[in-house]
Amino acid sequence: MILKDFVKENNSLSVDIEELSIHKTKDGSLSLYSSNYKEAFHSNNGALKESIDKYLKPAQLDQLSDTKKMTILDVCIGMGYNTGCFLEVLLKRGMEIDWHGLEIDQRPLNIALKNINFLERWSPKVLRFFNSLKKTGKWDEGISKGIAHWGDARKKINEINNSIKFDVILLDPFSPSRCPELWSEEFLSLLSKKLSHEGRLITYSRAASVRGSLKRAGLEIYSTKPVDDDINQWSAGTVAMKSPIKENHISNNQQFKALSLREMEHLETRAATPYRDPSGVKTSREILFTRTKEQLNSSLKSTSAWRKRWDTAK
Repeated sequence: MILKDFVKENNSLSVDIEELSIHKTKDGSLSLYSSNYKEAFHSNNGALKESIDKYLKPAQLDQLSDTKKMTILDVCIGMGYNTGCFLEVLLKRGMEIDWHGLEIDQRPLNIALKNINFLERWSPKVLRFFNSLKKTGKWDEGISKGIAHWGDARKKINEINNSIKFDVILLDPFSPSRCPELWSEEFLSLLSKKLSHEGRLITYSRAASVRGSLKRAGLEIYSTKPVDDDINQWSAGTVAMKSPIKENHISNNQQFKALSLREMEHLETRAATPYRDPSGVKTSREILFTRTKEQLNSSLKSTSAWRKRWDTAK
């Protein structure tokens, strides 16, 4: 369904809707496609499923039974699925939550909150959270509080007090080739500094460029294990943290694992060339041009040779 038609049926939305189209994913949950970025917001396997498999499960909230408070940073709130999944778990436990979100575009959340399919998926407390963000950009639920920092994440991240260290950072922009400004070496370094000692930065991206930047920022890198429809994939994403996990804990982990030889070799190819944005104001085109130029002059191994080797080894 094109969003224009959806709006006619569900009252007018006071947003520019030309570039967004609305659709259902395989698990029945709502998602959007951006013609501007030429990319969908979620995997077609399921918007809700993706948030659960690639963000909620790797966070392993079941291991936080003694934790009284959790700080969360959602980078690219979008339609709210990632945060919504976390709040459903944490609010039921009565845990204190300090939440911050970075998002340049309020339209996806506004669109979601006009759709009965989306509304029926959440508890009243989580719906209050979404509606509070829509109305005021702030959330207050007893001991828990939150604020959405609307605007360019590269600038808005500086509104967050440096004393706040996050237990979970949910990194979910459009892919690096579409939105390189939020995958740059500099921005990922900023995020890494905001991670608590035991915290986890979680993202769907398995890109060598992203993993390399996170490693240079001093983080330990782990690979999210694929599930269900993605079982034949070599990775479903990345978990990064300051403190390494003990070897025996890694082997028993059901959500993520140490990087395989294939993945470690990936970090030695030209695909690992980082996206650079030292000024924090470069356009996507400028960042991509600089990276392509650097790759052409790189002494790193060919990515195509790496891919051919491992595809042949299957």
